[in-house]
Amino acid sequence: MYKLAILFFSIVMMVPAAFAAETTAAANENDIFIPGRFMSLATAADGSIYLLTDANQVVCVNPDRSQKTITLPMVMESKAGDRFCDLAVSGNTLAFCGFPFPVVFSVDLGNPVDYKIIRASDQEAASLHLMNISIDQAGWRVRDADGLVFQLADGKPLLRLPEFATLEADEGNKAVLMPPPRNENGVMITGRVQKEDGRPLWVAPVPEAPRQVMSVDFLGFDNNGRHVFVVMTASGELDSEFTAYAVRRGKVVASGQIPGPAGLEMQRFYRLAPDGSIVYAQAGENNNEKGIVIKRLQLNE
Repeated sequence: MYKLAILFFSIVMMVPAAFAAETTAAANENDIFIPGRFMSLATAADGSIYLLTDANQVVCVNPDRSQKTITLPMVMESKAGDRFCDLAVSGNTLAFCGFPFPVVFSVDLGNPVDYKIIRASDQEAASLHLMNISIDQAGWRVRDADGLVFQLADGKPLLRLPEFATLEADEGNKAVLMPPPRNENGVMITGRVQKEDGRPLWVAPVPEAPRQVMSVDFLGFDNNGRHVFVVMTASGELDSEFTAYAVRRGKVVASGQIPGPAGLEMQRFYRLAPDGSIVYAQAGENNNEKGIVIKRLQLNE
């Protein structure tokens, strides 16, 4: 039980060993340094970036690069050490989830003084341990500690998505499926992606041996009509590489590299922005103050 949670915390503990723990300063004029420790990030339609801290706060980076800190309300009946691990933004609403909580908490950015509690109506939802959250046309889409993905709408029954469904929705709010590797004639087929009805959508490029595809992450369907993925490849524990791909009709039309999560403790350190770019974080330091540097990868065709 709680396989995803165990995996997440294992990755956090492995980061210093599995990646070269380097820090960076905001060298590019478009990079933005933010001091502090962060759990996750989310992007908004207006170009804003929201960063969830480890201290019950959110830092908003506005399109003009200015920053403001939002102190979140306290969660009633929470225990010491309970905290959120992921966030999503929809219009003027921020929503949060965390492993200790079977519900979603949302706040109005115009007046973030209290939470609205979003909970499903059925009893099954009471045992959820939520790890990740994204936007869904019917409410919110959440992933639990066992890797199962659900649609969660306030006061409605919990809707479990198909097996191997990704967190982010496809065009038309459909599910994208990431089945596990399959052995075909002695060859291990990895990186397969399918539509909700089982039709093939894409297969991640096979790296040159001895590298292998270790994971494929679906970031979403962008406004340019492209499916966007991040593929991690490696041949061992110390040489992981992250490559972003924009895919249209099963063909790669743009790609780019993202540095690994060296020195980060973030649940999600990259997200797809509505303009088709990928916003990502690197560990950073400025005048001996530790934090993160926010960067943007443009997937131009």
